[in-house]
Amino acid sequence: MGELGLNKILGALLATALGLFGLKTLSDVVFAHGGEGHGEEHAEAASMSEEMCSKFAYCVEVAGGGATAEAEEVFDLGALLAAADVTRGERTFKGQCTTCHTIEAGGANGTGPNLHGVVGAAKHHHADFSYSGAMTAVGGEWTYEDLNHWLENPSSFVRGTSMSFAGLRKDADRINVIAYLASQSPDAPAFPAPLAASGEGEGAAVEGETPAEGEAAPAEGEAAPAEQAAGTVSEAVEESAAAATEAAEEALSEEAPTPTEETHE
Repeated sequence: MGELGLNKILGALLATALGLFGLKTLSDVVFAHGGEGHGEEHAEAASMSEEMCSKFAYCVEVAGGGATAEAEEVFDLGALLAAADVTRGERTFKGQCTTCHTIEAGGANGTGPNLHGVVGAAKHHHADFSYSGAMTAVGGEWTYEDLNHWLENPSSFVRGTSMSFAGLRKDADRINVIAYLASQSPDAPAFPAPLAASGEGEGAAVEGETPAEGEAAPAEGEAAPAEQAAGTVSEAVEESAAAATEAAEEALSEEAPTPTEETHE
């Protein structure tokens, strides 16, 4: 085989190798481009949130965190009451409330009214106790929701109340006390039902949800250029391989001796 034929074969093989390398590089660039852009956006959002946390006394969550964003905490009174500790509630009541209130059946009124049976009763149910004008103006019964707001901040729940108690700001203390008051109220209603899990309602909506036409179109439009580019490179590689094969066959045919040449030899 002559030097020219060998050069043709080596050139064709080199072109094929370059075509395969170009196909791999192009596919990496096309299919990894979108993911890298979103990654940079999320990283920028995270860095902004961290910067605000370091510079200020409070943190602000950056919108668009997706799955990394923490779900907003929901105050579920029914679930908290179902898990309340009555014993701790009694301990808190004795430490915070017995200065003004009694709770045993038939107990005397003090600075505040006796609280036996208060859950579910009218807000000013003791006829022999002198309620403040602000409390007398408030109608309705002591529901679990109203007791929660009242014990959290009495002066905010009833403006102008004469009760000077600052309130139980810790949720656990307040819920435990409400559960203890309910245990000392023979006619107390049942605890409110816990809130339904958010995933139950969302699951059904997601199953019946169909992608919008406007949303599907961009995805198809983005995939088309990538497929077209990959097809173009594949065709180029196939042509290079065919050219290499043809060049090799041509070089072999040119170098092979003819029958006449063999006879003369």
